[in-house]
Amino acid sequence: MRNVWAVGDLTGEPMLAHRAMAQGVVVAEIIAGHRRAFDGGVIPAVCFTDPEIVTVGLSPEEARKAGREVLTAQFPFQANGRALSMAAEDGFVRVTARADNHLVLGIAAVGAGVSELAGAFGLALEMGARLEDIGGTIHAHPTLGEAFHEASLRALGEALHI
Repeated sequence: MRNVWAVGDLTGEPMLAHRAMAQGVVVAEIIAGHRRAFDGGVIPAVCFTDPEIVTVGLSPEEARKAGREVLTAQFPFQANGRALSMAAEDGFVRVTARADNHLVLGIAAVGAGVSELAGAFGLALEMGARLEDIGGTIHAHPTLGEAFHEASLRALGEALHI
């Protein structure tokens, strides 16, 4: 791995510019008298390494530790057209969701260019997406984002390309 830009501070929390900016906005709104709260659970953590790593929300282990029964599935980039066209087929997207209602609890990805998926992953968690929401969303082809779609379908037992 090289070019590691995401490092932790002394509290163990990642020092992320996007986290700090969001916290600053919340503080300013509180000072202005607005009711706001900060939810750090949906902030993407991105390692700009080779390969890149993105995580948002809970890992399967964290979700189980929190008492959740989960569905989890991953989709390999070896079966993703965009990754193949970039000669970057090492990697995957993994989705973790509640088993009872399919609410997405966490998403992780490893591979070339996956930092570009961080916004979509954060949006899915922030909006309370379910596996069916991701699976029912048309993802452009060929893109790395299709792996998110396929991992969600795979968790539902409906994968198209595996």
